[in-house]
Amino acid sequence: MQPPSLTPFRILGVVHVIVGLLLLPLTVFFGLLLVPILLPGPVWVAILGIRLWRPSARVGVLLRRTHLVGLTIACLLCAYGVLALQAAERSAAAGGGLLGGFGLIPLGLGAILGATAVTSLWLGRSLRSIDTA
Repeated sequence: MQPPSLTPFRILGVVHVIVGLLLLPLTVFFGLLLVPILLPGPVWVAILGIRLWRPSARVGVLLRRTHLVGLTIACLLCAYGVLALQAAERSAAAGGGLLGGFGLIPLGLGAILGATAVTSLWLGRSLRSIDTA
């Protein structure tokens, strides 16, 4: 079996670095006291993006493990965003609603993280056949 083309993995690597850099300021801003716990996530996504430049079977294992966790987090973020938007709708009906759009932030982050995870898992299937010789 011939090795997979490097172009999709290099594009995916660039996307990982961009997503990791986009998540860094949000993690610092929204994490506040939890920054030391939350910061390794975006940093690891960026490191994985750099490692995707030269994919191997080991990178495929790391990609699958990382993005199964990432897909779970993305689902939780999307659910939280939807629930926050529903709560904002109820609050606006009662005369409140200053921060009604707050639910769009976790919803958007979940969508970006989920799209990256699904694409990575789909492309990572072809890394199973690469030998690490």
